[in-house]
Amino acid sequence: MITIICAECNKAPFGVQPSGRFRCDNCGSEILPRDLVFDEGEVWVIDSAGTLGYLPAPDHS
Repeated sequence: MITIICAECNKAPFGVQPSGRFRCDNCGSEILPRDLVFDEGEVWVIDSAGTLGYLPAPDHS
């Protein structure tokens, strides 16, 4: 998993919130799942600690 770091502060990852939003662990900036944009084949994931990340597309070469 590649952790997604906050673009606002560039210091911390996003953690999942009970509201379904993701909040930066440093500055409190929030994003929604609909705000996540990935390259083809990539998918977002949440690890066991509640940290937002993504899995890269499989290499088909």
